[in-house]
Amino acid sequence: MNSWQQRERALTILSKETGYTRKPHGSRLRVALAFPNTYWVGMSNLGFQTVYRLFNARDDIVCERVFLPPKQELAELLRTKTTLLTLESQTPVGDFDVFAFSVSFEWDYVNVLTMLRLAGIPRYASERGAQT
Repeated sequence: MNSWQQRERALTILSKETGYTRKPHGSRLRVALAFPNTYWVGMSNLGFQTVYRLFNARDDIVCERVFLPPKQELAELLRTKTTLLTLESQTPVGDFDVFAFSVSFEWDYVNVLTMLRLAGIPRYASERGAQT
């Protein structure tokens, strides 16, 4: 799976949704809000939906969602080292100011590490260096 296929999948999902928020990034704080499981599991989580809406209720923040891809797509992304993209604008997660996670289940902890790897973000803060 390449970035183009990820973009097409995101647009297909958005075409079936109502209530999502799309804002220009501009000078806003950019938050990629991740649920470390598939779209269907994440969107059934009311806490995740609430955090998404609370962030986007602020004019100075743009929040976009990102989910763990389904198993076959995930294997292909890892194999090809294709970066993880957000749902709303299909922007690489590593380009955001904040990569936040909503974790509801202990067994999803390992998926946090997988998503960090897909985003090109080192797992340890000490390996990330100073941000300006």
